[in-house]
Amino acid sequence: MIIQLKRENYEALSDSERKVIDFINKNEAKIPELSITKMAEKTFTSSATISRTIQKCGFSGIGELRYKISQQQQSRDTYDAPYVVNNILAKSFRECTQTIDAISSTAIFQTIEYIKRAQRIFIYARGFTGLIAEEFQMYLQLLGYNAIIVKDVKWMDKTHEIVTKEDMIIILSLRNSTPELAESAKSAQRIGAKVVSCCCKSPTDLEKYSDVTIIGHTEKVMSASGLQVYSRVPLLIITRTIIEYIGL
Repeated sequence: MIIQLKRENYEALSDSERKVIDFINKNEAKIPELSITKMAEKTFTSSATISRTIQKCGFSGIGELRYKISQQQQSRDTYDAPYVVNNILAKSFRECTQTIDAISSTAIFQTIEYIKRAQRIFIYARGFTGLIAEEFQMYLQLLGYNAIIVKDVKWMDKTHEIVTKEDMIIILSLRNSTPELAESAKSAQRIGAKVVSCCCKSPTDLEKYSDVTIIGHTEKVMSASGLQVYSRVPLLIITRTIIEYIGL
């Protein structure tokens, strides 16, 4: 309760004033949005009664009351912060454990065999996932492999012209929301190149055209600018597993 009075002080108030105090305490979260006139309407009192009651409770006016309410809300938010942080950490834990549980060692071994036999390794990715692709490419190059990133959909449309049967493509995608990725996998498979897809959604069209599919578990990070942003941690776990095994 934002307003707490001693019993004798509360009993000294008029019925109208008690009604105002009860209303404020029961609707604390709404008070910052209500004018004195609106509060008077809702309590069937007058604006003068609202102002007088607020002052009797030790506030200089409605402005100070609103400020005190906002301060208490901030204090509650700070108090709840550890629980919020724990919930965020729990999401990361689920992503890691569920992705690790879902990864097939056979799929990893097969992917590594394709990588070792491939003349070139094309890594397909779009948007933020391109950052994971760049790190994956760097590690492969450090290990001596010819790794090439394809992020432009125009280049994806030309998969049939740039990929040969001696090559392989690895597709990194969270939810396979780019149609060109599945079309690229289809084209590569038709050519005879090996296709490995790493995705965090199943089933998708990618699986139809992939020799190996590795599925991770992702959770939403935020909603921003009308977009739903999901974590790339699962893709990082998958690519790291591949790189570490090759590097042994």
